[in-house]
Amino acid sequence: MKIALAQIAPCLGKIGENFEKHRDFILRAKEREASLVIFPELSLTGYELMDLVPDVAIKRDSKEMENLKKLSKELPFFAGFVLEENDLFYNVSGFFKDGQLSHIHRKVFLPNYSMFEEKRFFAEGKGFKAFDSDFGRIGVLICYDYLHPSSSYLYFLQKADIIIVQSSSPTRGIEKDGFSSVKMWDNMSKVVSRFFTTYVAYVNRVGFDGGMGFAGGSHAYSPTGDKLVQLEEFEEGLGFFEYSRKEVKRARVLFPAFRDERAELIFEELRRILNEY
Repeated sequence: MKIALAQIAPCLGKIGENFEKHRDFILRAKEREASLVIFPELSLTGYELMDLVPDVAIKRDSKEMENLKKLSKELPFFAGFVLEENDLFYNVSGFFKDGQLSHIHRKVFLPNYSMFEEKRFFAEGKGFKAFDSDFGRIGVLICYDYLHPSSSYLYFLQKADIIIVQSSSPTRGIEKDGFSSVKMWDNMSKVVSRFFTTYVAYVNRVGFDGGMGFAGGSHAYSPTGDKLVQLEEFEEGLGFFEYSRKEVKRARVLFPAFRDERAELIFEELRRILNEY
């Protein structure tokens, strides 16, 4: 099963233009016989929205939502957008398939330090729930969610076959062999895939929003920690990798981390720590 990583440069606040870019990349992926396309965080709106958040928010019964559902009849895809619910705004990932919105993940960890101000504009999501699909059991994380190892661990306990990470990570830290921000995400994926025996598909955006520049660096890793694809930095593009449920099973035989995990002990230790601190 072929999965496509769509590394795009969304236009800030321009949902119509970004929707057409989604259509273009989906049709290109379909020509390459992909079964699924993954777009970055806030792929329909751009990242540095700030006071634009209410203007670009999508409701479940909106025209924009219907357009996304119709587009999924071409190919299933994950897109990032602002969802309005009960007068609150969420940074979400939506999984669209066969003309339906099949799953929503609301970003849980909202960065609010340095250049980031997400807590000013977004409400926090409440959990990490894996779901079953034609592509196996999937866990979804949005950018800063991923930098909390506990999030991937929760999907590990739910036996996720693939963790999808949608990101809008600004480029930071110039080193001799590249950007430290790009290497950080790559190192995270290598560790998570290897020790949680799961595929990891990380999709970051490129382009600019205001004073932020985004390098991309989208990639995928196998359940044994081997890199499967790496996209060029600073360029829009499609990357592809082959997903196999058999490879997940093989990895879990070679390294039976789930079998040997003691979740009940972790639970009791968390209870103790929370009571003490």
